[in-house]
Amino acid sequence: MAAGDPGNALQALVALIAIANPLAAVPVFLSLVPGGDAPAARQAATRVALAVFAILIGAVVGGRIVLEMFGISFAAFRVGGGLVVTLAGLDMLRSGHGAGANETVPARAAEHLIVPVAMPLIAGPGTIITAMTMTARAADAGRPVLMIAAVAVVAAFVWVVLALSSWVQPRLGERGQAIVARFMGLVLVAIGAQLVLTGIADFFGLRAALPA
Repeated sequence: MAAGDPGNALQALVALIAIANPLAAVPVFLSLVPGGDAPAARQAATRVALAVFAILIGAVVGGRIVLEMFGISFAAFRVGGGLVVTLAGLDMLRSGHGAGANETVPARAAEHLIVPVAMPLIAGPGTIITAMTMTARAADAGRPVLMIAAVAVVAAFVWVVLALSSWVQPRLGERGQAIVARFMGLVLVAIGAQLVLTGIADFFGLRAALPA
């Protein structure tokens, strides 16, 4: 593959957006931002987008090295990420919202926006492994630059999706938000279980028995 081939960047961009799927994070994001507060929603979206960018850049530049340094396999990484998703989902099922509805976004940003929205819901094990894999697939010097550009576009896309989601929240109401949060908690538990099972299948060489 040519070092500067735009097709390589487009392929990486499409793959990362498809795996990250920020649209799936919108209900969880809405459960964490103050209702009807568009500036706070944009601020929260900025925090998530910057976190996603930093996480994926780390994966592109040195993710594989870090995992190998600590002797962590991709299978173990999937299981760990799955457990984090599962715990976040269980918390949402119990509380009916991602965090206290009366708290401000800055007060809980590190705990509830970075985890689980930025990671692992958007920049989860699948997204990180995809970034690592696509970076490692090519030996040419231009590939990391293309991947960094693709990650920047993905982060911008995440910001747009989350920032524009704020107009939905006032129309849901408190009851609607609680229903959405509990439903997404159940979905997160299912996603976490899938990641755990996939990681176990990878570890024991049974990968073909489970979907990605």
